[in-house]
Amino acid sequence: MLNGHNANPSLHCCCEATGTCYRPPAEYLNSHYKMSVDNPRKIKGFANAVLQRSKTDKQDAKLIARYCKAMNPETWQPQPSEQKQLQELTRYIARIKKQRAAELTKYQTAPNYLKRHIKATIDYLSRYLQTLKKDLQSFYKANPDYDKNRQRLKTITGIGENTAAVLLSTITSRFDTAAQLAAYFGLGPKRHQPGTSVNGKERISKVGKSDLRAALYMPALAAYRMNAFPAFIGRLKAGKKPPKLIYCCNYAKAGNHRFLHFEKPNGIRQNPLRINSIN
Repeated sequence: MLNGHNANPSLHCCCEATGTCYRPPAEYLNSHYKMSVDNPRKIKGFANAVLQRSKTDKQDAKLIARYCKAMNPETWQPQPSEQKQLQELTRYIARIKKQRAAELTKYQTAPNYLKRHIKATIDYLSRYLQTLKKDLQSFYKANPDYDKNRQRLKTITGIGENTAAVLLSTITSRFDTAAQLAAYFGLGPKRHQPGTSVNGKERISKVGKSDLRAALYMPALAAYRMNAFPAFIGRLKAGKKPPKLIYCCNYAKAGNHRFLHFEKPNGIRQNPLRINSIN
């Protein structure tokens, strides 16, 4: 297709990571040219920076090309087929769980003439979830490396079967430090201190994978209740940190342990996450 336009072999292609529609063209272009897939928020921010007023498909294409030329984003690395399969399976399980939860909520206030139909839907979704979980176990049996990493992740306090599957399906091996992993989660500190007169309240950035943060929330609470990191929690309490901040630090701590167990299995700490900087 691009050969008909006399495309240069050194062409740098770029697109937004929107849903899953970008994957087929990105995979094709990646096999022939340098390909980048970037966060839509970055491209939207670039549009605001250059004061783009109109938004059409043609204008968006020109904007992405302009962004690619100016910012030179990093080369996209497609997921391994096994990880892609695991990601699609875990996301579908999460979707079915959400549907089942919605039906359970409806059942509580539904009139009697609808309850039997809603109950039938709940029973069907419950059976379907069991089938999907069996498929997930079959995936681990067919992919022993993923099963080994799953078992290692589950040794971290608070991380169970569901969280381990979500982490394995989403995170790649491209991180060199725990701080990079925290940024990917959106758990890094967000400071607001312009000048010397303003000292805004610090928060986690949330510029990252929301599904990963959701997957780590309950493990963080479980780790807190089980007193998994007594010295760490003790320092935060001694510093009179509020409970919600301690939960967020447990968030980051769980991610840090995941980094040490999976990315750096020998336990070497390279620039470990500066959790105490969140205040």
